[in-house]
Amino acid sequence: MDLAAARAGRLDTGAAARSLLIPMRSGSGAHYLLIAVVAVLAAGCRQADGPIPAPNATVQEELVDVGRDLDDIATGRDPAGSKNLADDLRKYARRSTAVPAVDELSRRAAGAVAGTKLSEQAAQRMAHTLWLSIAAREISERQIESLQNDTQSLLMSIGIAEENAQQVAAQVGEVQRAVTDRPRRWYELF
Repeated sequence: MDLAAARAGRLDTGAAARSLLIPMRSGSGAHYLLIAVVAVLAAGCRQADGPIPAPNATVQEELVDVGRDLDDIATGRDPAGSKNLADDLRKYARRSTAVPAVDELSRRAAGAVAGTKLSEQAAQRMAHTLWLSIAAREISERQIESLQNDTQSLLMSIGIAEENAQQVAAQVGEVQRAVTDRPRRWYELF
């Protein structure tokens, strides 16, 4: 740019703008660099993963009870098994507004395992998964989806029909919407 022309107010802005675009001509390295920078920035906008809670000793003991409830439902040994399951899971919901979603999860899980042959290990894994669905309050959308997939896979591995497993997994997402404490960040809207 001509310094004297700029001082006199006779600056050709079109020429200045064209000079800024010269490095961006087709096939130039700068063009590809800009695309790479935009891609990296866009990838950095995804929701960060939240903490996955670990059950303490008390919760682990309570999960043994949840596993027994699931076994009682599967074998039909205790007619109150479904009610016991709902009662045992409901206490992990910190908000009263989450209780209906937790009760529905209990109902769907009970309906899915009723009449199946449930091993003690599978019952405990299912108990942990149900607890995690309620206790994890700050996980990302990606983690929720993973939890739903894990729930469905676990149920299908013990012989639950895919449709029933999908219904339980879908309710895991509903429970997460009811219990989450994690606000969406501004960058997660994109």
